[in-house]
Amino acid sequence: MAGKRKSPQLRFDGRYYVANIYKPDGKRTCISFGSLAERSEGQIYSAFGKWLDIFVQQPQKVLSYKNPYEAISTITSPTGKITIGELVENFKKYASQILARMSENTQLHDLSLIRRVENSLQPYFTWPVNDFGPDELHKIQQALINHEYVQGKTVKRYTRQGINDVIKWIKRVWKWGLGRQFVNPEKLQLLEEVKSLRFGGNNVTEKAKRKRVTGDEFKKVLSCINLVVADMLRLIWLTAMRPYEICGMRPFDLIRDDPDCWLYIPGRDCGPVGKHKTMRFERVKVIPITKGAQNILNKYINDFESKEPVFSPEQAVRIFLEQKALKRKTPLSYGNSSGTNRKEHPMIQPRKKYDHNSLCRAVVRACERADVEKFVPYDLRRTAATGTRAILGKEAAKVLLGHTKTETTDIYLLEEVQEAIKMAKLLAPKMAAV
Repeated sequence: MAGKRKSPQLRFDGRYYVANIYKPDGKRTCISFGSLAERSEGQIYSAFGKWLDIFVQQPQKVLSYKNPYEAISTITSPTGKITIGELVENFKKYASQILARMSENTQLHDLSLIRRVENSLQPYFTWPVNDFGPDELHKIQQALINHEYVQGKTVKRYTRQGINDVIKWIKRVWKWGLGRQFVNPEKLQLLEEVKSLRFGGNNVTEKAKRKRVTGDEFKKVLSCINLVVADMLRLIWLTAMRPYEICGMRPFDLIRDDPDCWLYIPGRDCGPVGKHKTMRFERVKVIPITKGAQNILNKYINDFESKEPVFSPEQAVRIFLEQKALKRKTPLSYGNSSGTNRKEHPMIQPRKKYDHNSLCRAVVRACERADVEKFVPYDLRRTAATGTRAILGKEAAKVLLGHTKTETTDIYLLEEVQEAIKMAKLLAPKMAAV
């Protein structure tokens, strides 16, 4: 039985630098990289490394050229053509400009997908864009299915939805390149033939969807979490807002013209439609804040013109220390006075603002302490939507969770917003009773 073939090595035969390789049909051949009279030794070895990389990927194409230097120059830097690496780099520059105008949550999600696209296309960076076809895209899809990574102490695999997102973003990069004449229309059409993974096939990991969070589970978790985060979760429960919207809430973003139902417009001073997930569609995001939610916010807001976040880890730490001091059993005349045994400038300090990741981690840890099936803040939004649909119907849930585009000054004239306020007022007593 034949052994495993060794990787080709560059050697000096007395006059020329050569490498013995096996062609795809199994026959051996000798490739010459020239003599020292033509190029320096460093240039020859550098050329051999580049040639070997593209030979492993495209052996037939590489061997069709007269010499290795012609293959390198044509394949890696074709005249009038752009490589996949250059296409991805140009798209990243474009995306960074667009994402800078979007919400923080959208930026983080899209940037992580772009990085995953970049990693997936890395082996093909030296290829001309139009040499990349459906076969290569299918190989990337299969590689993502088989890929394993370690998170903490757990070995995980990409989910079906995550893999489909990467494939869609690769197609999006090619579509962007088509508009700039980097990509042939025929190539993009061929890539579209690579279909998304379907449910139940390909032996791929599915993202498990948690069942609806019950009122009892919610109460148990609230009892195992700090007061600031607990109030943030109560607001999500009452209003069905997104986690990043509660993290970025500022007193300035609240409109209090109607005392029974305030309106929260995320980032209302950042543009005519505010700053939120769907701002690129010119839609105004309006979240009704009814009496129950107002009572929670009044505990934290002193100045309604402030542009600082309503909720912050600094508050949580301060409240925690105050509660700890109230539980003190040692008389004040003995031991340390409150606060005297703390560092003036600790190395680890609380941040000024929560983000959706820190909020999620706090909730997951509270679920573990409460011995409740894990859920994340987004599950509370889904639960609120489910409850709204059960009480008021499907259309009411749709109205409460999203709005059509309009200018900020016209928000009170929108029929959808008026309907959302009506639904929120009807729903508030039922949700507050939980």
